[in-house]
Amino acid sequence: MRTTIQGIPVMVDLPLSLTQINTIVAEIIQDWAWEGRNLERIELISDGQLLHICSYEKPSVKLIPLEG
Repeated sequence: MRTTIQGIPVMVDLPLSLTQINTIVAEIIQDWAWEGRNLERIELISDGQLLHICSYEKPSVKLIPLEG
């Protein structure tokens, strides 16, 4: 299932309720915001026993003019 929660694309490959997914994603978003990082997307992947949470950061590009 693919969805967007609080503007973040989320991919889930296991049968979780939307409430459970929202809770997990809200915690991840809060952690990333506290760390000052920009979240790009989240993947929730199950191997049958564990839930793997993969979160990806937006690339950061800064252009600094050279003094000549």
